Amino acid sequence: MMRLARIFVLSTAIFGAVSAANAEDGFLGGVQFGRNADHWELRGGAGAYDVGPFSVQSFNGVTLNAEVLAPSPDFLSGIGSPRPYLGMDLAFSDHEIHAFYGGVNWEAYWTQRFYTGFSVGGAFVSDQTKTNDLGEQKDLGSKVLFHLQASVGFDITPNWTTQVYLNHFSNANLADSNDGLESFGFRIGYRF
Repeated sequence: MMRLARIFVLSTAIFGAVSAANAEDGFLGGVQFGRNADHWELRGGAGAYDVGPFSVQSFNGVTLNAEVLAPSPDFLSGIGSPRPYLGMDLAFSDHEIHAFYGGVNWEAYWTQRFYTGFSVGGAFVSDQTKTNDLGEQKDLGSKVLFHLQASVGFDITPNWTTQVYLNHFSNANLADSNDGLESFGFRIGYRF
């Protein structure tokens, strides 16, 4: 039941942002990729630990999230100018698993201020397995995992932005176990 409630909250946030985007000029008038390709960006925020639609939710807690995005190299302009990123989810829980990740991030601007983001890359986690107080075990199958991220953002100014994000870490069923680990939260970004 809690899982359905979390999926509902995530869906509501995404559809709310898209509905708000419809109200601004430019929606379907041309989606813009690579708008921030020449900028560095620092992001920071907090989220719920082990919360998301695709993982076995065994633990409770909070994650502190931080990312740095670099300008997109010229040779990536043909695929939408994704920006390289490094990030981390530091978990605060009785049974924490920390994640350190990197890859490339695309952003699609649907209006002048509303955008969606998608990241793909790899991750290293602090522990492969953890067991909670009820004896439930989370087995990620490996300490080296894939990282996927989805986000919905709103630019307050050209330099300041806010985002709702979902991080997903798993081994894509390449190992015997693939419980997955996720975090869902809110963060603020600064571009320069």
